[in-house]
Amino acid sequence: MKGLIYREFYLSRKTMVYMLLAYIIFVLMITMIIISTYAGNLAKNNDSADTRDYLLSQMYIYAGLIAMAGCTYGHNDLIEKDYKSRWQLYSYTLPVPEKKIILSKLTVRITLLLSGFVLAIIAEFIFSAAGKVPASMEHFKNIFVMMCVYGAMCIADIPYLLIMKTQNKGAAFVMIFFVPLTAAIIYGAYKFEKFCSAEAARLYPDMESDAGMMKVAMPYLTKWRDIFLWAGPFILIGAIMIAYFWGIKELKRRRY
Repeated sequence: MKGLIYREFYLSRKTMVYMLLAYIIFVLMITMIIISTYAGNLAKNNDSADTRDYLLSQMYIYAGLIAMAGCTYGHNDLIEKDYKSRWQLYSYTLPVPEKKIILSKLTVRITLLLSGFVLAIIAEFIFSAAGKVPASMEHFKNIFVMMCVYGAMCIADIPYLLIMKTQNKGAAFVMIFFVPLTAAIIYGAYKFEKFCSAEAARLYPDMESDAGMMKVAMPYLTKWRDIFLWAGPFILIGAIMIAYFWGIKELKRRRY
């Protein structure tokens, strides 16, 4: 099994290097902009403090997405390459049970996901140090929720791609279910925005519309985040268990 794990890491190395470069460039760029708001050209602007606050409140999310998605994408792409190169067919002749094959894939995927999570935490520390503010525990909670939600999807993607074999086919099939779901989410977000706008106008008429809406929305967003904070680990563990048994079942079908 060690050889299988080494193989998965080795064949994913190039994409992981590209991801790491993109992550480093993004973090350095945002860090320089944050520093510039008080010690560079941007410090001359009247809204430099607002710019810095915006960057500190938002950019850690994008850094986390780059880190987590970048770490796992190369391994996700490997399943399709195994199918096209006929490695998947060859693996059926190995004296290795299906349990070890799927376990090696899960081990690598989880390791890469945790690596992306660590990089997201590091980005938060870097941005906070650049902005001369303490690292936010709320941001750490959001990063953890993001890892659990994204992790559940990318781990369940292992047996799903074993069935679909190519990412294009898998994406096309998913769109059948995701289009109405996405439409429902967009509609729900629109209704929530209208609700927050009306409440902000009623409760905080003297505040700017965006600030008032955020003040109204924050308690709801925090409550939903806290729910996912407790439910996220169970969702992630459940996705791992489903992927394990589903992957074994799919490998035993010997579909090629």
